[in-house]
Amino acid sequence: MKKNTLLLLLGLFSLQTYAQTQSVEVVEYHPAPGQFVNLLPSASATTTYQEVCEQATESLNNEEVVHLGTYGGYITVKFDHPIKNLRGSDLRITGNGFYSNSSAGSDNLGGSFEPGIVYVGVGDDVETCKWYELAGSEYYTNEIHDFSITYFKPQSETGEHTLPYSTNDNYIRWEASWTENGEKKDSAGYHMKISYHNQPYWPLWDDSESMTFTGGKVPNNAIDLSGRGTNWVLYRYAQDAYGYVDASLNNDDYSTFDIDWAVDADGNHVELEEVNFIKVMCGIFQYCGWLGETSTEISSFQDLHLIDGYDDNPIVITQYPLPASINQPLAKDSQDAGIYDLAGRKISKPKKGFYISNHKKYYQNN
Repeated sequence: MKKNTLLLLLGLFSLQTYAQTQSVEVVEYHPAPGQFVNLLPSASATTTYQEVCEQATESLNNEEVVHLGTYGGYITVKFDHPIKNLRGSDLRITGNGFYSNSSAGSDNLGGSFEPGIVYVGVGDDVETCKWYELAGSEYYTNEIHDFSITYFKPQSETGEHTLPYSTNDNYIRWEASWTENGEKKDSAGYHMKISYHNQPYWPLWDDSESMTFTGGKVPNNAIDLSGRGTNWVLYRYAQDAYGYVDASLNNDDYSTFDIDWAVDADGNHVELEEVNFIKVMCGIFQYCGWLGETSTEISSFQDLHLIDGYDDNPIVITQYPLPASINQPLAKDSQDAGIYDLAGRKISKPKKGFYISNHKKYYQNN
């Protein structure tokens, strides 16, 4: 190879490496109805879907808040490079969670925390890529995995209102179904329109008469301390709870996410070398009087591996132990006992390494 050719190739490699930035592009933005929809980011009757995605992109790259609405609303972004799965946390995703004044610096975890579930996509096209959930601290215990809800477009922005702080008691109609403790359940109701926010809560660029969202749902976390609907506090699940956006402070370790938490639709751990897309979905379905719907907000995405020196001392979050049911004696001669790695995660296709099956440790050699 000629020297000039070698220098050119090295230069191109250098430029490619240098081109990796913290900027993201919003490739999907589908908020569920919410009191800050059409405000964060701003949209009017003439705003197109492409335009609102561009505005959301600008907001996130300026570390400004983007609103996802109530349960199911989501946003999908991509960097200008794949996110590598290296040791420790790989991403930081910030929101606008905070402690109440009485909770700051104490063991009381009350404040305003609105958990969003993170999914990662592998593939070149967001429409066809393979999606995996990053299993957070509630995944194997308190998270529902098949929650489905349909919202119906309101016919009027105003209506009868007898509820406090309402301008339309029966504003957004919804119907939901899910499985809980092996039992099929369903529910229906309305979200009211709050007097503090008079703009339409339905995305102005969306002409559909209904929208349906399906996925995981994490436990409700709000308590009305007044008993009269006037003093709502939204709690962190625990000081060391992990895996959810807008569920901790932006500057602590628990706003970071490890691709190694990825699981498939059956809850099996999946080994991923890198991911191409990141999706955040509002994972909680909860209404708090004058505070309105609980809705995840996002303010930035960050590839931690682009930070100088990070990989020398990465953030490592210890996952919760799996439920005791995985460690209970299995039926004799069971054919579906499963295979687990040494962290207790179920593996669908074991690679080279040590695994546990029927409580016996073995080595996979290929």
